[in-house]
Amino acid sequence: MNSKPFFKAAAIMLSGLLMLILYSGAAIPSAQAANGTKPVVTSHTYKNVKELKYPQVKNVGSRSLQNKINKDFKNYIDQSYKDYLKNKKDGQQHGYQTAYQTSFDVKYLTGEKISILTKNYVYSGGAHGNTAVRSFNYDLKSKKRVYLTDVLNKKSKIDKTRTYIYKYIQKHQDTFFPDVKKKDIVLLQNTAFHFTKDGIAIVFQQYDVAPYVAGTPVVAVPKTVYQ
Repeated sequence: MNSKPFFKAAAIMLSGLLMLILYSGAAIPSAQAANGTKPVVTSHTYKNVKELKYPQVKNVGSRSLQNKINKDFKNYIDQSYKDYLKNKKDGQQHGYQTAYQTSFDVKYLTGEKISILTKNYVYSGGAHGNTAVRSFNYDLKSKKRVYLTDVLNKKSKIDKTRTYIYKYIQKHQDTFFPDVKKKDIVLLQNTAFHFTKDGIAIVFQQYDVAPYVAGTPVVAVPKTVYQ
């Protein structure tokens, strides 16, 4: 019996099988890449009021989390709109110029975490307006919003972070008030912050630890400080 045709057929089948395996293996990373698309943040205008901008997200991996994040921002802009109307009405009633504007900055965006800062600028007469900052941080793996006390979840971590910031302020007194004390550095659940590649950054409100000209100063804190 001539075995050559048998081995030839087997070789062809094996070659085809190898090509199928290789093809399938090459397709898997593409599918994973498609499913792991980086989150996207888009800007929207509220009720056609050009001064009121707010973010919405997509491609966060979890539909329920995406809905939750977008609802958080809708609630934020709903309240901002009410404040906008009240500020405008007060100015009309009492005869002074007003301004109200919202904006946002995407500070950190990966497939695992999102940090967005919102800024509400309000002018109600006087020498100048004021800006308030809020932070919206999300862990996409644990599918939840993250507050500062989730990161600094022990008193020791808060103390180490406060000491680090205090020393930083002392070294940069051209930016901060010269008489800032440790107790002035407030690190609570709703203290504004955002994720960074190396840890977190604390965002201070106007006048908290610095004069108006400094705006809303930021101090980056490496995770080695509080871990």
